[in-house]
Amino acid sequence: MILEAPLPRALDGENWCWCLPLVPKAQGALDFINSNVTPLALISALLIGWHFPAYGAAAAGRNLAPLSTAGMFFLSGLLLNSGEVGDALRCPAALAYGLTAVLGLTSALAPLVLRLPLAPPELAIGFAVFCCMPTTLSTGVVLTQAVRGNAAVALMLTVSSNLLSVLSVPLLLRWVLGSAAGAASFSPLAICLGLARTVVAPLLAGVAISRAAAGRLPLGPGTLASAAATGLGIHLVFLATNVALTSLIRFSTISAVADRGIRRAVILCSSQKTLPIAIAVIGQLGEGLGPGAAYAAIACVAAHLIQTVFDSGLVSWWLRRDAAALEAETRAV
Repeated sequence: MILEAPLPRALDGENWCWCLPLVPKAQGALDFINSNVTPLALISALLIGWHFPAYGAAAAGRNLAPLSTAGMFFLSGLLLNSGEVGDALRCPAALAYGLTAVLGLTSALAPLVLRLPLAPPELAIGFAVFCCMPTTLSTGVVLTQAVRGNAAVALMLTVSSNLLSVLSVPLLLRWVLGSAAGAASFSPLAICLGLARTVVAPLLAGVAISRAAAGRLPLGPGTLASAAATGLGIHLVFLATNVALTSLIRFSTISAVADRGIRRAVILCSSQKTLPIAIAVIGQLGEGLGPGAAYAAIACVAAHLIQTVFDSGLVSWWLRRDAAALEAETRAV
């Protein structure tokens, strides 16, 4: 007679089936994480940096921020191929408007932002610096791909605007900051050389927040709320401006779908600003700003987080609208 050992309770058919309903929930959670990996990573970096400031302070002391920025540009170079460059160059109107918007139109808001009555005033300086930045290094391309936009145009705008920022950012900062606190202490040439050397956002966010925590700077709910509200307001102005102006331009004559894909790529990339270069610039201003430089960094981190979360929601809304339109067309046929 063959004796069979009883199944462990975890594998017993009468006991393990209770976990079956959890499988769809787990898959749903994984899908959510996969769809929102960028904002979740940034939020996680903020929380880790705030609660464990020693690690971020150590990273800042070892000057890891420029290394991460350089690493992102290296990866962008690996991902860029001649075929994508050729595809993007076939859309000169999109590239011309995108570069003008991200380096010119949106940067023109910086002098107004600098005059906002924020407390501490270094927050306003941080937001003004953020407005002068090129587009994000990865978020714009990722969101463009998610909304089925023209990824080649998005990638070309990302690479070209960040390379041009080596020259544009120092000039814009001299114009915008003028005699503001810390402005007299920086050299446009020094910033230009620094950007040329360093041209992941979560790492930089953690370093910035850790500096504030390690320095024991007062960072109350009111300061965070004003930073979040200002960051959202700036991004809404960027989006509204680009949506309105791109609606007047025909980017593709091939089809309405192609035109829409290019337009969405231009809107996303022209409305976002990069965090790593902003933090690098604030590092150059650090001596003039003193301990308040951490507030300027927090302003950039808040604006970057707001734009990432908001644009993720915008992409989801675009996808739902496209699905509804497709369903309506199918029913009509």
